[in-house]
Amino acid sequence: MSEQLKILEMIQNGQISAAEGMELLDALKTTGETASTYTGANQSSPAIRNYKFLKIKVTSDNKSVNVNVNIPIRLLTTIGEIAGKVTAYIPADARTQMEAKGVDITSIDFGKIIEEVLNGTLDDPNIVDVESWDEEHKATVKVRIYVE
Repeated sequence: MSEQLKILEMIQNGQISAAEGMELLDALKTTGETASTYTGANQSSPAIRNYKFLKIKVTSDNKSVNVNVNIPIRLLTTIGEIAGKVTAYIPADARTQMEAKGVDITSIDFGKIIEEVLNGTLDDPNIVDVESWDEEHKATVKVRIYVE
């Protein structure tokens, strides 16, 4: 199936808006023209993935923390403005431990990640994967944010 048909099917299935579809088609056209100019042949564009859920999991060894959030990808545009507040679900001690180890979750550009998830162009479905010791609860806290 051609890339153009895949994009049109994504629009039909409500996975992307018509405007996003036009951008993808324009980019595909530009990429195709550029590739054929330099190589004399059409090159296929990167694979577009069809993610269904953004998942946030926070767990601990001793079960003192257990958070599972599954957000349908279609809702990401609606709740995109709260994406940066994900750190509120991470215990303060765990955040401090992560920062001490050089992991600054506040520096993650969730807007860009959401854009890539919606477009199906996110290279790695694992967005955040962190383990930290929570001194207050005497347990390892694991934070995982990924798409599936």
